[in-house]
Amino acid sequence: MEPMTESPPLPDVLRSPPAEEPECNFNESESALSDNNDHLNVAIDPFREQFYTEFDEGVLEEKIQRARHNAPINIQFESIGSAWIFNAAERLHKTIQCFQWEHLHIRESLLKNLPKVNESLGIKSPATPLQKDLLTDLYYPKRTHENSGEIYVAVALHVLNHVLKTRSIIVRHSGRRKAVAGKVDECELEFRDLGLTRPKVLILAPFRHAAYCIVSTMIEMLFANSNGQSFVTNKRRFYKHYGPPENFTPKHVQGKARHQLPLEFYLQFQGNRDDCFRLGLSVAKKSLKLFVDFYKSDVIVASPLGLRSMIGVEGEAHHEYDFLSSIEMVVLDQADVFLMQNWKHVIHVMQHLHQLPNRDHGVDYSSVRMWCLNGMASRYCQTVLLSSIGSSELRALLGHHCLNYSGLVSVVEPQHTSEGCIGSVLVSMKHIFHKMPDCENLVDEADVRFKYFTERLLPAYKHSETMKQTMIYVPSFFDFVRLRNYLKKEQWSFVQTNEYTSEKKVSRARCLFYHGEKPILVLTERFHFFHRYVIRGIRHLLFYQLPTYSNFYPELCNMLLQPSLNKQNHQQTTSTCSVLYSSYDDLRLSGLVGRGRAHNMMSSGTNCILLTGR
Repeated sequence: MEPMTESPPLPDVLRSPPAEEPECNFNESESALSDNNDHLNVAIDPFREQFYTEFDEGVLEEKIQRARHNAPINIQFESIGSAWIFNAAERLHKTIQCFQWEHLHIRESLLKNLPKVNESLGIKSPATPLQKDLLTDLYYPKRTHENSGEIYVAVALHVLNHVLKTRSIIVRHSGRRKAVAGKVDECELEFRDLGLTRPKVLILAPFRHAAYCIVSTMIEMLFANSNGQSFVTNKRRFYKHYGPPENFTPKHVQGKARHQLPLEFYLQFQGNRDDCFRLGLSVAKKSLKLFVDFYKSDVIVASPLGLRSMIGVEGEAHHEYDFLSSIEMVVLDQADVFLMQNWKHVIHVMQHLHQLPNRDHGVDYSSVRMWCLNGMASRYCQTVLLSSIGSSELRALLGHHCLNYSGLVSVVEPQHTSEGCIGSVLVSMKHIFHKMPDCENLVDEADVRFKYFTERLLPAYKHSETMKQTMIYVPSFFDFVRLRNYLKKEQWSFVQTNEYTSEKKVSRARCLFYHGEKPILVLTERFHFFHRYVIRGIRHLLFYQLPTYSNFYPELCNMLLQPSLNKQNHQQTTSTCSVLYSSYDDLRLSGLVGRGRAHNMMSSGTNCILLTGR
């Protein structure tokens, strides 16, 4: 057993309970809000070019269509590896090719704080290659617990730079209006620098602990060189509701042998794991307000469930989403975890972005950007999607909801470069891969899979003595319900566990399966993700679909190493693992067997492929 290693270090502000700070004045002067590199006499700032360039609707659509016909561009980044640029505007390509900090026009005050924030993470260089490479429109499926600290710093830097620049421009324009008040016609001095509502940045995170890390890093980024003087309102309340409790042990870990759980499980569920929250932040150069009303916030940090419960649906008494009308940046942290929670909540939130408000929220329409008024806000919004894996759901989200006219940088998924994790299986067993018939479209895939599974694979497990003690692994909860109902209808003897099963029923199901009183156990992927129970007594594994996380496959296979109640029968029976896959499971299969072998298995005319291990 390997010793437990420490989780990645967090900024200093996370390590001790914060004290309440006095609230400062939010009405800074124009000079106080302006950094040296904000002046208009420098080279064009990508921020200004993106958000302060007005296009006629027809011109913008023509620009987008022209970019779509351009071939994707492959670029090798210093830290994130190979990436493709899709629908790229010339500006985005140039910025990536000739990267220097001055090309990004980061505010000087933030750049001064960056080395100290990195130092608190144990990073000696002022800025890491990873932090530099993350400052673009991005799909990044290589997030890990090891690089999470660097990512939080990059996100905090990018978000604060965006918010402070916007505020600086608004204050500067307000000063100019006051300076010429009564001297020139207001129509001659038109500054369009506002959205329809105030919130500019939306950060989605799966748990309160992730929100705690992000906001705490933002605090560190703002006040790293302020000699301990940080003007943060409601800091104590934030620490109480989002910080980790003292001597905290996750509920999932209680009562289990620690050596049986992988390290990444502890890192995933450390701290406060509540998944229903929403938090508004108001940002200025020298102050930060927490727990602010959304319509007075610059940044919203929330979980998909937290926003979903606030947005509601049409017809409900509470159906509120105007605060999402002018979002200019969306950050999805640990997007793969959203797949394990409820992906529909993410889609619901994304569908309500950039909708025209139902009510007037006191905005001065003469100062609202024309692309907001024309319903083109989605074309200007930047999306940063961070995940530890690549998946078809994440790709679909990018294709349907990420419409930035500047294009997208998509990092090659780790599944395309790995050799697969099937080599981590320690059990001597047969791996039988069944390729189901091709479907005309993804909509029909669920029906074809269910029919093939119940008619071609399941019958061999019903009356065979040698195929008893089989665990069926089902990634989708909807597929699980469908399969469970089928087994009940056909009067199969089985037990089942899912993420909604009580601990008492889980214990009973595991006991019945282990003692052979029930020959089949049906288990959902989300149950395994959130609990990681070690199931004893397994002789055979049957995958309804490949796991979303490739490392789950060897984890489950290695459960066969656990002692069985009937050791003699267990030794006489050759263990098997059968997998049903389709042409839509390319990424999942690549992560398991490697890209080259997956390509051969997908293109093979054989519907059944046998691999042997150990």
